[in-house]
Amino acid sequence: MARAARSGMWRGARLGLVVATAGALMPSAPALAAQEDSARVLPTIRSVDLRTLPKARDWQPGDPIKEIPRRVTRPPAPPLPSPPQVDPLVALQAKAPKRAVQTFNLITDFPGGGFSGVQPPDTVGDVGPNHYIQLINFGSGTQIRVYDKNGVLLSGPTPLDSLGTAQCASGLGDPIVLYDQLADRWLLTEFATSGNRFCVYVSQTPDPISGGWFAYNFQATNFPDYPKYGVWPDAFYVTTNENTPAIYAFDRNSMLAGTAAALPQRFTAPPLSGFGFNTLTPADLDGATPPPAGAPGILMRHNDSESHGNPGGPDTVEIWEFHVDFATPANSTFANVTNVQVSEFDSNTCNFSFSCVPQPSGPPLDPLREVIMHRLQYRNFGTHRTLVGNFMTDVGVDQHEVRWFELRQTTGPWGLFQEGTYGPDLTHRWMGAIAMDGTGNIGLAYNVSSTSVFPGLRFTGRVFSDPTGTMPEPETVIEPGTASNSSSRYGDYAAMSIDPVDDCTFWFTGEYNPATQWSTRIAKLIFAECVPVPVHLQGFSVE
Repeated sequence: MARAARSGMWRGARLGLVVATAGALMPSAPALAAQEDSARVLPTIRSVDLRTLPKARDWQPGDPIKEIPRRVTRPPAPPLPSPPQVDPLVALQAKAPKRAVQTFNLITDFPGGGFSGVQPPDTVGDVGPNHYIQLINFGSGTQIRVYDKNGVLLSGPTPLDSLGTAQCASGLGDPIVLYDQLADRWLLTEFATSGNRFCVYVSQTPDPISGGWFAYNFQATNFPDYPKYGVWPDAFYVTTNENTPAIYAFDRNSMLAGTAAALPQRFTAPPLSGFGFNTLTPADLDGATPPPAGAPGILMRHNDSESHGNPGGPDTVEIWEFHVDFATPANSTFANVTNVQVSEFDSNTCNFSFSCVPQPSGPPLDPLREVIMHRLQYRNFGTHRTLVGNFMTDVGVDQHEVRWFELRQTTGPWGLFQEGTYGPDLTHRWMGAIAMDGTGNIGLAYNVSSTSVFPGLRFTGRVFSDPTGTMPEPETVIEPGTASNSSSRYGDYAAMSIDPVDDCTFWFTGEYNPATQWSTRIAKLIFAECVPVPVHLQGFSVE
């Protein structure tokens, strides 16, 4: 698609899309067939109880194992010679006072989906008023599991593509699930096995099991690798690793209503030369207060000057804004509006190898250095707005740790409020997931591994009154690993979310290794300092 630069801004043409047509449906899964329209995308309406759909078959020893290759969109330019970078934030964390009494506590954790024959599982989950939904890859796309808040499995594992028709009747995975708090609804996604298609399912009601779904099928320009979604009032914003980093806006309001949706709009950003894998991360809204009226969608990525051809320049996090106008697409804009300087970080681990994090035996694991991890969380506190995120950095010679940050905005541009690097010892930490509760406390969970530590899951955190840039909470084990992973492919992401009912409880899901084949856990955590607040959601309130 043609792209023209104008004052740092890219204008994109609308995509021509093909709408799913109805396929053969099981008697237990009635549907209203979608139709094709030259200017709108109509859904397939699925009035179905997930418990009536066939279960996904469990993987058994001897079954095939599929390793999903990394998709490299362009050969990465070799990093320019530079001296080893010193991360100044490691010392800041080391000097921080350690909390004597733990205040960020693990309430419970329970098993999620087990090994499904695919490396990696792409573990993701989110929490709503009454349910927790986890999605993982399996041999034929995506598995969906729905739990109650005590960890009881209510539905699944169900193939997500059992909700799809036509091109979406065969899913390929790379799932995302998000709870849309402003609407009290759910979003489930994967891509299809062919046709460069997004398969997107929006719940008809707050009930994800028996409330029914609106199934949409959108076509990307290229294969939409590593899609990440963010809920925003005017759109579902989606980022992908295509030939160039691509950003889409889906017509959220129409999709929530189950009506004909405007054609998605697409822009691209210039790729970073040091990475063969390029994508941005969309901001995803938490809390009951929406962004200011008319606020654009926010997309971000980190930029390591030495790794991307600017040695000696500042390291930054880039902020891009997407103003979408579905009624008049020519008015939509996408621009890099701010580059916020952060402390020095290093993305060049193992000379950009995809296999770098050590484990006691077996292949080294993928550090996934290229992205701000899922989710980039947005909150509106009224007096200010926050963006909280994390990514991997090298703090020594191929020593992987988690860099985290909090940006704030009042009346002007976004600025850095605090940042930290969590690496208290020589154990490697990566694949982080981070969020802030409604009181301003931050929870961070991640994978750990080393030559003597098997791949497991741990967490730490900070209360709002702690010294900035520090995580004083004692590092705590969610689940220890007891074996090395059989494949170097790991992750590719995890998920941390906040319970919309109390705006206090953190829910985390991630991959770990109880055996040479991975499994997943779901953990529930809370800060003693968090003050539950009355939360009003569409259709119900908690006082």
